[in-house]
Amino acid sequence: MYVSASKGDRRRYENELIAPFERATPKDCYGEFTSPGVSHALLWKTIHEARSAFHNGKEIDPSMVRPHVLRSWTRSREGNAPLSGLPSVHLSGAEMQRILERNEFLLSTAEPIMEELLNNIHPTNNCIILTDTNGVYIHTLGDGIGFGRGATSPMRGLISGEAIEGTTAMGICRVEHKAVCVLGCEHYNSYFDGWSCSAAPIFDHHNKLAGTLSMTMERDSFNHHAFGLVIAAAKAVTEQMQLKHLLQETRAIMDILEEAVVVLDDSGCIRMMNKCAKRLFHLDEDMCGKPLSSVADPMDVRQFPEYGTPAKDNECTLRLADGTTLQCLYSSSPVPEGGLCLTLRESSRVNQLTNRMTRAKAIYNFSDILGESQSTRQTIKLARMASENSMTTLILGESGVGKELFAQAIHNSSARRRQPFIVINCGAIPRDLVQSELFGYESGAFTGAARQGAPGKFELADGGTLFLDEIGDMPLATQASLLRVLQEGEVTRVGGKRSRRVDVRVVAATHHNLAENVESGTFRHDLYYRLNVLVINVPPLRRREGDIHQLAEFFLKKMARSLGKQLTGFSPQALRCLEHYDWPGNIRELENTVERAAVLADGPLITEDMLPEFPSQGRLLLPKQETPAIKHNVESDAGSDKTAMDKQRLFDALYTTRGNVQAAAKKIGVSRVTLYAQIRRHGLSLDSFRQC
Repeated sequence: MYVSASKGDRRRYENELIAPFERATPKDCYGEFTSPGVSHALLWKTIHEARSAFHNGKEIDPSMVRPHVLRSWTRSREGNAPLSGLPSVHLSGAEMQRILERNEFLLSTAEPIMEELLNNIHPTNNCIILTDTNGVYIHTLGDGIGFGRGATSPMRGLISGEAIEGTTAMGICRVEHKAVCVLGCEHYNSYFDGWSCSAAPIFDHHNKLAGTLSMTMERDSFNHHAFGLVIAAAKAVTEQMQLKHLLQETRAIMDILEEAVVVLDDSGCIRMMNKCAKRLFHLDEDMCGKPLSSVADPMDVRQFPEYGTPAKDNECTLRLADGTTLQCLYSSSPVPEGGLCLTLRESSRVNQLTNRMTRAKAIYNFSDILGESQSTRQTIKLARMASENSMTTLILGESGVGKELFAQAIHNSSARRRQPFIVINCGAIPRDLVQSELFGYESGAFTGAARQGAPGKFELADGGTLFLDEIGDMPLATQASLLRVLQEGEVTRVGGKRSRRVDVRVVAATHHNLAENVESGTFRHDLYYRLNVLVINVPPLRRREGDIHQLAEFFLKKMARSLGKQLTGFSPQALRCLEHYDWPGNIRELENTVERAAVLADGPLITEDMLPEFPSQGRLLLPKQETPAIKHNVESDAGSDKTAMDKQRLFDALYTTRGNVQAAAKKIGVSRVTLYAQIRRHGLSLDSFRQC
């Protein structure tokens, strides 16, 4: 039962009510005034006479009237409340509807408690009233004639207040925010002398007054137990409102979470689930009270721990009620009072978050690809066509031509642009780990495997694009598995038996001649034909006539911003050197060359003496018909610090060793002391090389 009062509470209420009566010493009897009992007749007459004197503006003995009643009389007189007669201020239907909507939370909470309160009071001519903070009757219950119930009650919509009807329990309660009772002629208006009323405040979650709950009954029927029940009922409404508000906050927090939350009772039935859980399980209705197995059932019971066992980020596959399957990660925690709290996250969603945190996305567009040569424009045109579909695409080209740049641009111009872009270099992964990297692995698949297993790059790229760089270096065993994925759209993790469907667009790239690899038996012919559908050949830099100047200027501006230098361009001789070189390392080599020249530059222009020599390739970075103008005369150190070296040679040594003095000195063949002297002489900074 919601409403109850302890013996201590009732004793306190009785002391508040009876003690003042017993201290009164009236001299006369009530006469014809109706009293609630013969034993208190003298008291009632004393209060009646005190009220009459107060109405006439006379001084009264404060000991004859309870303090809260006297304070209310004073406020009622100041508000020009009527001394007699039935006051009635009633709201219109439209105004009342707005108030009901504004107080819906209070009303929905109080209604069942008011019903229980009425059922626990001995049948009598009484009425229970709920008011808002302005004293508007928003709900009434009563078993007396004329009281009515709820929306049918003629009392609903009345406005109470000390200025309207004088002293009443609900009026005092609204002003003083405490539980009170007003008996018989304690009312300021004599119209209510035949009634007794009690009221208690209701507070919201901010501990502010939300309304009042009051009970009115015939004066002679009043008892302190009923007063205690009113106080207990008001407290129950307050606590229920606070709990409901807390529950609403909890639900709001649960609904904003990007993971499903399901609370089960100790029998495995659903007690509560958030919106994400309903969406994840494809549900439109509330499934509270139904077993979890009727909504989702694990396809492999071994994936779920024993009921009540804590778990953290375990992977499982669920069969849903509509026949579909759900791959997810779940965690579980026992509820202390019995039951289990489950959180579930869809595996694809987890993969998306992982990709976002690891920046698994494409950043380049076709607008970032520089060059106006015919070969460049033709390659971009073909790549744009590739972006309009999801066909497997093969990009061919020498190292350093920008194959990944084209792959990113294709992805960012496709319908998958908002999905992940995953890159894996097939030649940079140990052969025995390529399978697990691409397709993932199950728990215990091999020594050192994670306990829960792990998704592979195909699962992480689900919905997006997987860029397989250097596919020509992929082991034959992995090529067979890749072919199956391309044909079936399913992956099977290493050590697993169950296939998982994936929607991945594959873009592969290689600098190898795959046709020759097929002939030599190092590349599967069926995979080659599967890849060789839409082929994009990225031309080497030496065949991109006119693009070198544009690219060099772009890299120079980029380095000027990074170094904080004012670099305006290249001298005619330096530009001629760049355009006549055949660039075996392609764009990557050009960028590195410009970076080195920018670091060495001590003026606004890059001149030819700032361009490096490539002795390892047996050629100079100069027009082929010219005689090399830059020579390096490096004498053997032989313990002497007098070895001469030019700035270019020093720079190359420091650049290739990333500022490692010992390694650079060894590379040139001088002592560290000599190297430090030359660094100071040429005004170079080791920090600039160590940050390269």
